[in-house]
Amino acid sequence: MPRWMVAAPVAALVLGSLGCAGAVRQVYTPDDLRRELLSRGPAIPAAEVVVPFELPPEALATAQRLVAHTRVDDQRVEILVRAMFDPDVYGLQYDARSTTSGAEALRSGRGNCVALASVFIGLARSIGLEARYIDASVAIREIRYGDDGSTINFGHITAQVTTSSEKIGLDFAKLGRFRRYDVLDDMEAVAHFYNNRGFEQAERSREQGEAPDWGEAERLFRLAVVAKPTFARGWNNLGIAVMRQGRRSEAVAHYRKAASLDPLLAAPRANLGALLLQSGDLPAALEELNAAAALDPRGAHIQYNLAVARLRSGDRSGAMEALQRTVSLHPSYPGAQALIEQLTSK
Repeated sequence: MPRWMVAAPVAALVLGSLGCAGAVRQVYTPDDLRRELLSRGPAIPAAEVVVPFELPPEALATAQRLVAHTRVDDQRVEILVRAMFDPDVYGLQYDARSTTSGAEALRSGRGNCVALASVFIGLARSIGLEARYIDASVAIREIRYGDDGSTINFGHITAQVTTSSEKIGLDFAKLGRFRRYDVLDDMEAVAHFYNNRGFEQAERSREQGEAPDWGEAERLFRLAVVAKPTFARGWNNLGIAVMRQGRRSEAVAHYRKAASLDPLLAAPRANLGALLLQSGDLPAALEELNAAAALDPRGAHIQYNLAVARLRSGDRSGAMEALQRTVSLHPSYPGAQALIEQLTSK
């Protein structure tokens, strides 16, 4: 089995064995990837296209100089990784809230897993190593917005490199040994890049006490699904962005598309159920919320919306069951205890 190693004083890197592998995925040059993305979305302004692994020539020249005296792939990987975090070379730091391109990370000196993976991949490929993006999400991560619990999905994207002796997985966030992963082609990685960037744009505004710019989030999520039309998480997130701008029929279509692309993803069913509940379509809301609850039994927001839908449909006992489930999962879930007291007082 390949080794695990902790390196880099600031962002500690984990190198290690990978649990499974997907089919061979396409690798693009930066220019080819840019052309392909523009061909998929002809209306996209060329200036909006970001190639995450495209690095400045001087950064690539430094990498080539650093490994000039060794031809052993494993040693070259270690040299690159240490150089990434060496203050006298690239001087990078891990920052969980900074989804940037590799070039932006080098300029700012910081980046999250996507950004640091992009730096590594750009450097590694420049010296002839086989480096790929991987989706190493142990579970899809979620952030909820608004009283209806609308859920944005995003994942953990990092890198792998194949040497003559092993496959090495790089995990800059120190999340531990990968139980599974999917190798991404470069276009799929671009989709994740824009998806995570859209999430960060909305989350940063919320943390600052400001209303998210859902128009900008929509632009980023739309780029994600242009890059990967089968990207269920991206379609779900695009649904939230257009819903927040009042375009309900578009949101319904995007949620349904996400659910059809990934029938095991709870978020689009939960989001669609919440939207239908707001619209007063109780039978359809119940169908979606019951499906979401089966997919994600630990979603307190799903249970609460299910309770409201059942209560409005006249199912008081079913509503109480869902409310009790809500508070068992989230004792302080907004409105749940008050609704329980309302039901028990009658």
